[in-house]
Amino acid sequence: MQDISDRLDRIDVKLDKLSEAVSQLARIEERIAHQTEGMNQLDSHLNDMETRIRALELQSSSRGIIIAHIERFGWILVTALVGVGAYLLKE
Repeated sequence: MQDISDRLDRIDVKLDKLSEAVSQLARIEERIAHQTEGMNQLDSHLNDMETRIRALELQSSSRGIIIAHIERFGWILVTALVGVGAYLLKE
């Protein structure tokens, strides 16, 4: 009878250890799920930022082209005014 009792005690201890291991596994799985959700949110934010940066780059590029044309026109205008001024002073 003592053997059966000892054996049942050992089985009980093993079941307690197994129950604790399953509980730890569930907590670990919950942490992984939470971290995965956080990573998905970060990925979404990163994609949004990348889209915004691309839009700003396109906008900046088009503004740069417009400013370059205005600058060229300004230099042409300044050169024409200097030429007209030199012509008028020549007379």
